[in-house]
Amino acid sequence: MLEKPLCSKLSNKIVDFASISLITIMYITLCAEADMYVPAFPQMINYFGVAENQIQLILSINFAGLCLAGLVTGPLSDSFGRKKVLLGGLLLFVISSAGCVYTSDFYIMLFWRLLQGIAASVPMVVGVATFLDKYAAEKAGQLIGMINSVIAASMAGAPIVGAWISQIFNWRANFIVILALATVSFLGTLLFIEETLPKNKRRSFHLAAIGKDYIKLLKSFKFMCYGLIVNFPFTAIVVYIASLSVILINHFGMDLKEFSYYQASTMTTFIVFSLLSIKMIGKKGLDYTKNLGGILALIGSIGLFCISQIDQTNINIICLSMAFIAAGGAMMSGTFGMKALSVFPEMNGTAMAIMTAIRQSLASGLVILSEIFFDGTIVPVAVIIFSYAAIAAVCYAILCYTSSTYRHIQTPL
Repeated sequence: MLEKPLCSKLSNKIVDFASISLITIMYITLCAEADMYVPAFPQMINYFGVAENQIQLILSINFAGLCLAGLVTGPLSDSFGRKKVLLGGLLLFVISSAGCVYTSDFYIMLFWRLLQGIAASVPMVVGVATFLDKYAAEKAGQLIGMINSVIAASMAGAPIVGAWISQIFNWRANFIVILALATVSFLGTLLFIEETLPKNKRRSFHLAAIGKDYIKLLKSFKFMCYGLIVNFPFTAIVVYIASLSVILINHFGMDLKEFSYYQASTMTTFIVFSLLSIKMIGKKGLDYTKNLGGILALIGSIGLFCISQIDQTNINIICLSMAFIAAGGAMMSGTFGMKALSVFPEMNGTAMAIMTAIRQSLASGLVILSEIFFDGTIVPVAVIIFSYAAIAAVCYAILCYTSSTYRHIQTPL
């Protein structure tokens, strides 16, 4: 038997709509938590009295928390159910968001941001797992595509909203908005979201068994390659966003409002192509959509690298190159994600945890790398994104080759 939400007297359709809406709000909150305050980095540099490269730790330490906690979140939800773990994570999200609102010390802010990352890993992993529990693959894929659109819209809109809030009030007001969204997510989950993982399908929580599951996933070349590929768009966009505000505002002299539109152009492209990809999957299939997405993302990566070597100040071409990456990434995210999860369908929670850990460790590590080599230009960002794209392309080529070889061997002459 599945555990019903507190508002169980409502019709199944209303509860279904409410739960999908709340998971959507959670992802909006996650995106706001990730980049809403980024336009206020220059304000935060002045407030905390830190160097330009230090302020990016507020972003990278958050991803470190997401990475570490994600390794536990998935197995916990596989063992104790989705709702209990989700409520615990959202409660921590509310507490850590309140901490960010009231802190006045940079290192204490980093502590709260680490806890925010740990808390954010819960809805990030469990939200998708509930879709996979409850719906058939096609429906789950459509919902994931919709969530990708919401994520893109939020990442596009959050910097614009954050820029206006920062300009009218100050950087701290951004975290008040995040606190409000986290509170709504917690209360809504308590009231409306049902448990989607029956007790008879839950796995025992044993560290040794979890370790074996992780080893099984990590030893799977196919799963790891798909995990690396699917995380390219997110990582590329995060590395780009982490440096863009400092480059354009501090070094190009751009104001907050103008900057926010440049940043939002990337995510607006992601939104449009996320919606197009849903229709394209229906008409052309998963393989066509993911392959076209990969090609567009690779073209954008090459373009970004080339313009960084030719004209580092041409922000229009830089944004156009990122638009190609965003367009391709929108097509890749859902399609390659479903491919990765299909390798071990009995371990959705754990597989999502590993994919989240890969994503956050890559994002955190590459943001830190961009900080180390930061020189006030787009060059370090372009080199990092191009290098990742090249590695992802090689991985996919190997997957295609091994798959083709296997089919050839299996086909009788």
